[in-house]
Amino acid sequence: MERIVIEVDDATGKKWSLAPAKFRKEISEKISDSISKILNDTRKENFLAYLDEIGEKMKQRGLTEEALNDILKDND
Repeated sequence: MERIVIEVDDATGKKWSLAPAKFRKEISEKISDSISKILNDTRKENFLAYLDEIGEKMKQRGLTEEALNDILKDND
């Protein structure tokens, strides 16, 4: 488990420090899951956008789906 620091307002910080350890652990796990999901979704979106960009460049250069299929058939 790696520790990170997240800044919150003073009132939230005080409430956090007074909360029971079990509650803080549960909240920490939920926050970790949320952050992980957001980062994974962002990576996937960025990757898909990158693939779309490459596809568009290849189409502009004349590499159509048919041409790609022909190339792949020749390599069999």
